[in-house]
Amino acid sequence: MLRRRSIVTIILCALMSVSAWSVTVDDLITIKKSCTITADEYTNNGTNDWIANTLRAENRIFTPTGNTVAQSKGKSTINGQSHLNCLRLKNVQNKLAFRVIDTCTVTFYTEIREERGLILSKQDRTGTSDPYYAKQPVNTPVWTIHLDAAGTYYLSGYGGDFFIAGLSIVLPDDGSMPEPPVVRYYDTNGTLLGRDTVEAGSKLTYKYTVADVTVPAGQAFRGWRNGDELKVNEGTTVTADISLFAKATDIELANIGTYYYYDLAKNSFYPEEHELLTVSDGMIAVRVAGNAVVNILTDGQPTTYRHEGAATTLTFTPCKGEHIRGVKVYNVATIPARNEAGYYVVSANDGAALMLLLEMAQDGDKIFLPNGTYDLGHMTLTPINTQISLIGQSMDGVLIQNHPLTSGMNNAETLVLKADNIYMQDLSIRCDVSYPTSIAHGVGIAVQVQGDKSIFKHVSLQGNQDTYYSNGSATQRGWFGDGRIEGTVDYICGGGDIWFENVLLYNNDRKNDDVIIAPATEPATRYGYVFNRCMIDGVTGQAGRWHLGRGWKNSPAGTWLNTTCRIAPSKQGYTHMNAGLKVRFHEYNTQRVDGTIFVAHNLDGLGYAADSDPIYLDGVGVYTYENVVLGADNWDAAAIAAQVTANPAAIDVDAAYLVEENGAFVAVVKGSELNAHYKGKTIRQANSRGGFGKAVRY
Repeated sequence: MLRRRSIVTIILCALMSVSAWSVTVDDLITIKKSCTITADEYTNNGTNDWIANTLRAENRIFTPTGNTVAQSKGKSTINGQSHLNCLRLKNVQNKLAFRVIDTCTVTFYTEIREERGLILSKQDRTGTSDPYYAKQPVNTPVWTIHLDAAGTYYLSGYGGDFFIAGLSIVLPDDGSMPEPPVVRYYDTNGTLLGRDTVEAGSKLTYKYTVADVTVPAGQAFRGWRNGDELKVNEGTTVTADISLFAKATDIELANIGTYYYYDLAKNSFYPEEHELLTVSDGMIAVRVAGNAVVNILTDGQPTTYRHEGAATTLTFTPCKGEHIRGVKVYNVATIPARNEAGYYVVSANDGAALMLLLEMAQDGDKIFLPNGTYDLGHMTLTPINTQISLIGQSMDGVLIQNHPLTSGMNNAETLVLKADNIYMQDLSIRCDVSYPTSIAHGVGIAVQVQGDKSIFKHVSLQGNQDTYYSNGSATQRGWFGDGRIEGTVDYICGGGDIWFENVLLYNNDRKNDDVIIAPATEPATRYGYVFNRCMIDGVTGQAGRWHLGRGWKNSPAGTWLNTTCRIAPSKQGYTHMNAGLKVRFHEYNTQRVDGTIFVAHNLDGLGYAADSDPIYLDGVGVYTYENVVLGADNWDAAAIAAQVTANPAAIDVDAAYLVEENGAFVAVVKGSELNAHYKGKTIRQANSRGGFGKAVRY
């Protein structure tokens, strides 16, 4: 007996390429009924960040192929309900492809924007959607059209970035039998391994095993997951199409410097996938490398345990009525303690000890890192919640890095500076999304600065897109001096009044043009980003094609004073992101290394507002250090960061000193502790925030 049905075949493919678009049919997903697809975060209606690279269609989760702009937020409505985390289609750069097997009605739910909207095309074309099949009327949040034929359609935005909350597709009943379910298997890298057509109501038997899966070195295969990261076991009844994703994670090792966080309350947490953790009868056992700090998170206050000694297994049993919700394990070389000089000195290369200190630090604490690499693993968004000083031995010798599994703003950051008055000196911070060995590619933020009055002295930030992201209030101030920032596109972005003094800005390799700044300055913020006596360099391939900046949102402001370019910028100097913005871009004395002044930079044809500021200044004008940085409270960042040169003949007994021998770390001591033992070595005296000055012989 035939059953009536509505069938829709939808191909979802988020495509990220300026030069060309293409659809890989084998990677696309079939939906066997009329349905609604929404890009909103689906567990709490947009109150949380949207899960990366996912779209939801009723009870199915889909992962578009390609590098989408998944983490960007936009507000829209669908069926009259507000959605906060919507899919962004970047003008020219992104398309969403879908294929229908019959004539049908499609309804798109979108934001409302002047002079922006959606274009539906039957052709997958490069750089344009003309001729288009249909164009959304301006300011139409619910756009319903009738597609008159089966085939593939391509959805893109026009006029700039555009957010879409979802789409509904209704196909006519055709009276035929439903097609059998298809199980699709995806490798650990997201590529399609293959598909298996099964009988509806049958029990799942895996078609692919670990032998078919790509398991990177140092990782173990953990089984097959659905789009919610939940295991799908053999024997599961298959009633509809499902997608299974191979899961591989790092093999846990009880080594010094490693940090592990076990979120036992997470639905997708499986104890059997962890080498160092055992869960049985409510009891938790953890293997540690030796010296360790373990935080047990329960229904009540977290409890901290310290273990000093040899490698062992620690066992924890919750009190009656409580449940262990999570476990944090820090395998450290030594458990840090504050010394007489007022510093917590971390053992070289001990990323776990650094993580521990960042979590436990109090206002005014000073953390010192000897030369070494402090690896935070896959941890992202590590917060600094207190007004601390984070001091390294040298900018080129100290590296704090993480290895994000996915890219994205508010997703991949190495550090997030939440507190005010954070001071950093003599270290590098890397989000390795930008590096060839990285797992993910795209937005790679070394630091997101949310607090006010942050200082970076002799600091190198290494990332990809959005390396330095100032994300505070309209009155946020910051100072960056004598350091280096590198990336590819928009690698200095955000808001606030931020002063950059004598900073090397380095354009890394990228297929497309690099862009240094993408300000999102609030109208109430007067100055924005100001660069003084900075040097711009980069890979040879970016010569003549990198841009000083482009406006992101609000009232973008960026001023370049006395800038020297080792490689030439693009002829125009600037490019665009969003049309219609009133930008405040300025230059004074931008020059080549031979002293030739650039005088032809302009905003012509970039779609910015007609009343945007003129590019060139006659002098520095109002863009002085005093105006931009000092403010009403006379916050003199440069004076705070000023370096102190030690006088061996007049040791300050209350000051802190860094002792080195032939460049190698020896100790951080109080002046009163300097004695004959340190004679012949070099010493560096600390300033008021703990940063050490020039080395002199003691």
